[in-house]
Amino acid sequence: MRNIHLWLATAVLAALPAAGAIGADQPSTTDRGLNFHTGQINPGFDKKVPSASKPRPIPTPQQAQAAAMTPSSTQISVGASGMPSAPSTTGSAQGAAAPAGNAAPQSPPGPIGAIGATMPAKFSARNDTLDRVPIMARPLRLSEQDRKTIYQAVIADNAPLATDVSQLAPASELSSKQYFRDLHPLPKSVGNIAAVKSLAYVKMKDKVLLVEPATRIVVGEITS
Repeated sequence: MRNIHLWLATAVLAALPAAGAIGADQPSTTDRGLNFHTGQINPGFDKKVPSASKPRPIPTPQQAQAAAMTPSSTQISVGASGMPSAPSTTGSAQGAAAPAGNAAPQSPPGPIGAIGATMPAKFSARNDTLDRVPIMARPLRLSEQDRKTIYQAVIADNAPLATDVSQLAPASELSSKQYFRDLHPLPKSVGNIAAVKSLAYVKMKDKVLLVEPATRIVVGEITS
């Protein structure tokens, strides 16, 4: 009996493949995630996936401002079919007016339940522009009259023109030197404009930069 057990064990061991041969028939392209020379399990980073599309340009401050001030519809989409939907009662400039005659207002194209502010970029030129603006460069909601008032007040102020600041733009950060030398409080004449109450300015020859003093970040730009 003992000899039989020994014979069976020998037969089983003989049938097993050699250790070096395990997985030899697997494709050579398989990445086991292990570097046998160093013992490293993974490289510590993800391999970059090539992109088939080119990066889209960041909108200019003027384009971003125009998009931010474009009225956003509050009419609810019922899908791409364009079925009639109930008129909005939120007072929006778009979609609030009753249609002529007995015609029902048409739902804007887009996903069901979407409104102007949540409409995907492919259905909204406004959102497409704003989606490409860096968060810290999102324009302030200032009307053209507000911008004109701020610009004229700053230009008329006695503060000297800033130098060596041509590279500054929305989302830029002032250096310590620029902060102490070129940053000034806004004139009191614009204190009634809520969007700029906490801001300061940097005056250039044909441009005014609005800055958040607490962070030294440029949050707005007004040109002549």
